[in-house]
Amino acid sequence: MQFVERSIIGLRSARHVFESPSHPAQVTLFPMVHIGEARFFDEVYRDALDHDVLLFEGVKSPVVGHLTRSYRWLDSGRLGLVAQPRMPAGAGGAERIHADVSQAEFEAAWKTLPLALRILCVAYAPWTGLRRRWFSTRDSLSQGLDVDDLRTRESSLFWDADSAALQNVIRTRRDMRLCEKLTAVLDRTEELSIAVVFGANHMPAVSRMLSDYAGFRPAGSEWMTVFGLD
Repeated sequence: MQFVERSIIGLRSARHVFESPSHPAQVTLFPMVHIGEARFFDEVYRDALDHDVLLFEGVKSPVVGHLTRSYRWLDSGRLGLVAQPRMPAGAGGAERIHADVSQAEFEAAWKTLPLALRILCVAYAPWTGLRRRWFSTRDSLSQGLDVDDLRTRESSLFWDADSAALQNVIRTRRDMRLCEKLTAVLDRTEELSIAVVFGANHMPAVSRMLSDYAGFRPAGSEWMTVFGLD
């Protein structure tokens, strides 16, 4: 299953609706890319906030603030793109559930990484941010952002202990928390429409969890354009 696709059309995110033959809830996944056209984020938020329950991400931490400079420093005027904005306060009728790890949990996990790796990550983010601000194009930004539910050959070839440790902090632990929160909502066994607005790289874990939980399967999908390449 594809969650984000890069093609000649542009960078697109797949909105997937999941249903189960044995559960009354309906779950819609909104795979997020953290750089896009403003209208993409507006469309996602309007749609998601119209659901009964909305699960969203976000870790408030100085460390995360440093790491996200890699895309927050984009020249939005030159590229016509924006970093993912905050969800509008008070909009929509959805019950909002923060489905991410807390600042304390993230920072405790971050401190388990080797010091050299932490220094490298914090130093690399602003360098990447400045390079993107000065030289990036829509085409270059879209490269490598494809996401599907298959483990790629490239990720297998470049696996190492440091990479695995870093992925455990920035992805695996957060995957687990998101799935725990979604499970708690599904345990209500109510006829709810549930929106999951989370980074695209977390969606494979969610789709597997839904399948295991009550045989949820895709019941409908549509592409949403994150940004065009022209």
